Amino acid sequence: MKLLVWMMVFAWLFAAMPVYAGQVDLSVLYNKAEEYDAQLRAVKADNLASREEVGKTMAQFRPRVNLNVSRARNETKSVTPYYYGTFQHNDQFYNSINYGVSVQQQLFNLSNFAEYKQAKASVAKSEALLQNEEANLIIRITEAYCNVLYAIDNYEFSQFHIKASLEQLQQTKRRFEKGLGTITEISEAQAGYDMALADGVETVNALEFNRRELEHFTGVYPDEISTLLPERLILSRPVPDNVESWIDVALSENHEVAAARQEIQIANREVQKQRSVRYPSVNLVGSRNYSDSDNNYTIGSTYDTYSISLQMSLPIYSGGYVSASVRQAQAKRLKAQEQLSYQERAIASNVRKYYNGLITSISQIHAYEQAVKSGQTALQGTKKGFEAGLRTNVEVLDAEQKLLSSRRNLAKSRYQYILNHLQLKDSAGMLSPSDVEEVNSWLSVAKK
Repeated sequence: MKLLVWMMVFAWLFAAMPVYAGQVDLSVLYNKAEEYDAQLRAVKADNLASREEVGKTMAQFRPRVNLNVSRARNETKSVTPYYYGTFQHNDQFYNSINYGVSVQQQLFNLSNFAEYKQAKASVAKSEALLQNEEANLIIRITEAYCNVLYAIDNYEFSQFHIKASLEQLQQTKRRFEKGLGTITEISEAQAGYDMALADGVETVNALEFNRRELEHFTGVYPDEISTLLPERLILSRPVPDNVESWIDVALSENHEVAAARQEIQIANREVQKQRSVRYPSVNLVGSRNYSDSDNNYTIGSTYDTYSISLQMSLPIYSGGYVSASVRQAQAKRLKAQEQLSYQERAIASNVRKYYNGLITSISQIHAYEQAVKSGQTALQGTKKGFEAGLRTNVEVLDAEQKLLSSRRNLAKSRYQYILNHLQLKDSAGMLSPSDVEEVNSWLSVAKK
């Protein structure tokens, strides 16, 4: 009866999961994530905005043309003294027309030159951040994918454990009926079976959670998903097999380091821009202005004026504002330099971590593979000893738990190898969509 209840619980949990037709693998989900992931789309939008800054600064080097036009109907009331304290009133109505065209061309402005170069550096920084986010998407989608695979493995291990615990419980009951066991052994077996059922419910919840997390990145619920085929997994040490070489590459190619370097360039240009305020700016200005009856003193008169001028502006004193702005820009440059140093140290640390993690994962996979083989042999021997009355029920349950733990650790170490493999390349600035295809080649036919 208890088994029937737990089976109904599992059935209800799986029935609650919405089903989406079609199988997916890592490559398919990565392509979906490129279009769907909000974090990547936000960075792309920011990159487009940064590109427009160059156009805005370029506009300062092009001519500026202004047109002003006005047409008005006017009334002027005048009162003039007349004879013997009398006054003469006169009302005048007239139309006035004014228009003017001016063209201004910048000839010399050091501040605008610095601002243009600063915008170019901002675009370069934005490009580096976009490349970093594109690589980060590969890591995020692969990690979420591996979490789903690990959750599937845990669910299968749990089902195996439930089945084995049930068989152990039934065997213990049969032995008791034959007078070969004790009621304590039945209680122990029953407790082990109940714990296996409880763990099974947890694995179902974990599987649903991780599937939803993957859906969060892709917009696709992975109902059918390609699983890892261990015999296809290629375990290889990093090439070059020298962590210092990887660090050198990372300091040169890492996108976050590149963005930090561009931040220093942005700060340098800001210092130049603030210092340039002290220098003169020169503009060439040409204009034409036409007026007809511009005011009540020129009723009926027209003026057509052409002018061309060379204008220079030189700030003399601004109350210390310019000096403060220069010092502020210099402080920001110092901050950018320190952030670059921090970024370089962090990247070197990450490279060492993932390099050593990759090597460790290979050793762990080999060790856990042997542990699974040994655990299977130990479990078989313990069960035979229990049947012969040489081993206790607790020893059988313990052997089953150790085998289950070894299988879980083996699965986890394989997925960790994949992540270390990609994260090492990401830290070195070498991660690309081709690496997704490489990992995808290690997968089997989609599995539900």
